[in-house]
Amino acid sequence: MRNSHQDRVAVITGAAGALGQHFAVRLAEAGCHLALADLAMPEETIAAVRALGREVYAEAFDLADAQAVRGFAANVLKHFGRCDILVNNAAYMPLVPFAELTLETFRRFEAVNVEASLLLAQSFAPDMASRGYGRIVQIASSTVGNPMPNFTAYITTKMAGIGLVRALAAELGPQGITVNAISPGLTRTAASEKNLPAALFEAVCQQQLIKRNGVPEDLCGLLAFVTSEDAAFITGQVLNADGGTVF
Repeated sequence: MRNSHQDRVAVITGAAGALGQHFAVRLAEAGCHLALADLAMPEETIAAVRALGREVYAEAFDLADAQAVRGFAANVLKHFGRCDILVNNAAYMPLVPFAELTLETFRRFEAVNVEASLLLAQSFAPDMASRGYGRIVQIASSTVGNPMPNFTAYITTKMAGIGLVRALAAELGPQGITVNAISPGLTRTAASEKNLPAALFEAVCQQQLIKRNGVPEDLCGLLAFVTSEDAAFITGQVLNADGGTVF
C-alpha cells in the first residue's frame, strides 16, 4: 500500500481494550496521529502510540452520553484541526438472556453500539467533506450472520450499525468519504475471555473453516487497507474477517 496514512488523524473508540489498542498501534505504525476514547483513560494505548513518535489526544467518558460524545468530537477538531479516519470500535456486549432483557438495558446497547457511531459520523463528516477525503469504519460482528442465544440486544444493534454503514455510504460517497464495516468473528481478547464462556470459543472455532480462534492481529491489516487510499473505490461493504464462518 502507498504511504497514505502519513500524518492523517485517526479517531478510535474503545481504545483501551485489546482490539482498539491494536488498531491504534497499527495506524500509528502507518503514520497516523491518534485521538482515542474509552470509558477509562487508555493509558497503555497512549504510551504505545507516543513510543512510535505519533501525537495522541485522549478522553475518558461514557459513549452512551450523547453530550460527551459531541464534546469529544469538538475537542478532537480543536486539537488536531481535522479528522481523516473514524473507527467506531467501542461496543457494549454482555450476554443477556432474551427473557431477562429490559428496555433500559437494550437502550444502553443501542446508545453505545449505534448512537455514538451516528453522532461521531455527524461530527466529523463535514470536516472530511471539506477536504474531499474520509474513511469511516464500523466494527460489526459475525454474530449478525451466525446468531446464537443470549446475544439478542448485541446482534440487533450490530445489525443496526451495518444499516448505518450502508446509509452513510450513500450519503457521504459523493463527498469523497467511504464508509465500511469490518465484521470479526469471535476474537480472543482479555475482555472476551473474561466475559464469555470457554466453551463458546471452542464451538465457534469448530464452525470456522480456519480452525483457530481469531486474535486482534487478524483484523489490523484489513483496517489498514480499508482506511488507505488504495480502498478509495470500496464503500458500503461488510468485510468479513471471521475465519470463514459467514458468507
